[in-house]
Amino acid sequence: MNFAAPPPRRSERPGDDEVAASVALGLLPGVGPRTVRRWIDAAGSAAAAWRGLPALAAGHRDLAAVLTARAAIDGAAVVARARAQGLAVLVWTDPCYPALLRAIADPPPALFVRGTLDEGPAVAVVGARAATAYGLAAAERLGFDLAAAGVTVVSGLARGIDGAAHRGALAAGGRTVAVLGSGPDVIYPREHRRLAADVAARGALVSEFAPATPPRPEQFPRRNRIISGLALGVVVVEGAEDSGALVTVDYALDQGREVFAVPGSIFSVMSRAPHALLRQGARVVETAADVLEELGVTVVPALSPAPAVPEGPGGAPEAPAGAPASGEHGLPRLRSADEGRLLAALAAGPLAFDDLVEALGLPASRVGALAGWLEVAGLIRVLPGQMLMRAQGGSGPSPAAPRRGREQTVGED
Repeated sequence: MNFAAPPPRRSERPGDDEVAASVALGLLPGVGPRTVRRWIDAAGSAAAAWRGLPALAAGHRDLAAVLTARAAIDGAAVVARARAQGLAVLVWTDPCYPALLRAIADPPPALFVRGTLDEGPAVAVVGARAATAYGLAAAERLGFDLAAAGVTVVSGLARGIDGAAHRGALAAGGRTVAVLGSGPDVIYPREHRRLAADVAARGALVSEFAPATPPRPEQFPRRNRIISGLALGVVVVEGAEDSGALVTVDYALDQGREVFAVPGSIFSVMSRAPHALLRQGARVVETAADVLEELGVTVVPALSPAPAVPEGPGGAPEAPAGAPASGEHGLPRLRSADEGRLLAALAAGPLAFDDLVEALGLPASRVGALAGWLEVAGLIRVLPGQMLMRAQGGSGPSPAAPRRGREQTVGED
């Protein structure tokens, strides 16, 4: 991998003055992380760079604005507020700052972290906010299997693919990291506040933006370089031609990371980004093992989730009503009772997606994710008009009825 020369890593934690100065430098308007890094290198430390800022910034195009901001910024107060909220503040020279991120060309001068980061292998899973049921199921399964193999799953806490990847990792009892485009205490979208709390408990919420910073459009592309910078590789599950996931891919390529893509339906516009990447040489991903093998990460023996079904007599798993017996036709076991309920609802014949949602009494996004996994497993078929039916004999879609991309989404930011 082609990494830039990182700043020196010290064995001791930096003092409060160094942390405050690093935070303050990162808050200067119109000054990017590369410039901050250059000033710190020239001065020998962040504290020295802050003290000598008028001379270091003499040639900056917005010198007046920089000096005005310097007089108003109180880095120590920002650090104190962050720590009062239970956040860690990590700067470049901190031994706890992620080594992979430190090595990119433009790492954040400071990171605000809720939870814990480690140096274990990490893989980013990103994609569309307006994801299809297939995409949600694929992202959740990849998140589960990567986490089950001991890999940290990195994503951006957005709706759609990001949320599904985080949830999959959490379901496996593994680690996951969410990189935010807002302050670490400002969760966006708001409906992911519970998910954010779960992520922090099993990994970390990470942001380069100070607490109380609201989400702004220009901040999300910046956060994408951190998503790829924390990971050994980036997996794109779904995205349109102009998907924001491609911004993460651009950063990944600049950072020397591996790029992977999950193929999708040729009928779905959400397959255009991953298919374009595949044509350009991205690695094909069908299972987590494809990613782990390419990255040289050791795979633990079991990558498939154990079935989350009620136990029958003697402790043996009991298939939910309407579901095929465990292992029947060599198909994957069901992971939850809700999947069995969905299959049972389709026992009498095809149902429209909206009718299925009403019959199950579950959120549409949950039914979409369940249907996506059952389609991948070959247990149901999706017909034109968002009609769903059980696959005959459990053999999956027939050649006469190709699967169509479903546009049932979970919304956009």
